[in-house]
Amino acid sequence: MNSMKVKLAEWWKKLRGVPIKYVLLGGVIALAIALCISIYMRANIQKRYSNARSQIQEQTYQGMIAMTELFARVDDPSVDVQHKLIPSLKAEYAAVDALNTALIDGFGASSAVLSGEQTAAFEAAFAEYASAYREGRATGLAQDDMAACIAGVQLMIDERYAPEVEETEPVLVIGATATPQS
Repeated sequence: MNSMKVKLAEWWKKLRGVPIKYVLLGGVIALAIALCISIYMRANIQKRYSNARSQIQEQTYQGMIAMTELFARVDDPSVDVQHKLIPSLKAEYAAVDALNTALIDGFGASSAVLSGEQTAAFEAAFAEYASAYREGRATGLAQDDMAACIAGVQLMIDERYAPEVEETEPVLVIGATATPQS
């Protein structure tokens, strides 16, 4: 402990010989360096946060694409709708719902892919299928409900992945003759 006190006293004596402006300049430089490091680290964290959100959203859309592809086979006579298609569709939906919930919990409701109304509609459509199978009724109403849900999902997919086309002005070719259309 005494050696530490001696070293501190020696350091203090050396420091008293240095003009205060150099001490202040060193402090400002150290503060500027710490600020730059902090800004860099914050930007890096924000970039990772944004990338994570984008990747989860992309996985959610991929699951929704798989759901639309599965449901497209609902009218295929060779597909066992009750035992194969609906359970597979429900499994895909469970994955999509889990990712959507993770987006809401981790990044806020504005990052969600599916709205609360859409998830409620899917739940109701699956419940209608289960009820129809349990009671031995026709599944037409359940299929219509699910078709409406899938149509909404397909619209979202089309909006996300359809290329944006910009209108261009017509090009006038000088020297070309136009043929009249009848």
